[in-house]
Amino acid sequence: MSGFHSVVHDPDGRLGHELPLDREPHFRLAASVLAWTPKTVPVADTALAVLELTGHARLLRDELADRIGRLPDDCEPRQLLTYSLGEANRRLSPAAASLCGDLAHAQNRARLLQALYGALDRLEAEHPVSGLSPRSRSGAQAHEVRPLTGG
Repeated sequence: MSGFHSVVHDPDGRLGHELPLDREPHFRLAASVLAWTPKTVPVADTALAVLELTGHARLLRDELADRIGRLPDDCEPRQLLTYSLGEANRRLSPAAASLCGDLAHAQNRARLLQALYGALDRLEAEHPVSGLSPRSRSGAQAHEVRPLTGG
């Protein structure tokens, strides 16, 4: 067995704080899912795409919540980002999934993933944070091991 593991579904978010965010493969998956039509949708892949996109969107949501928590109370974008976080929570709820079919569900997850990355990118551009967690860094830095400090 190899030493490589991929988390597809982590509903309790137990592993999220130890994994780097893998942006590129998830953006490619989101683009593929958004290109599906009712005539071209690979039915067998739909459920797997939903699980992968949902798990990654939860990691992004948690990262956004962490970053919002680091902002000063009087920070201008905090209210908008808090609204975005609430919308992500609503869209990730099980009730939101039951309102649409499989293809629409997968495409909604893909759009949510893109929106969450957009919010994180805007936040990073306006309020860069030093000492980010391993999952909020990309590239080679994402694989560095940094000790967690209390606080």
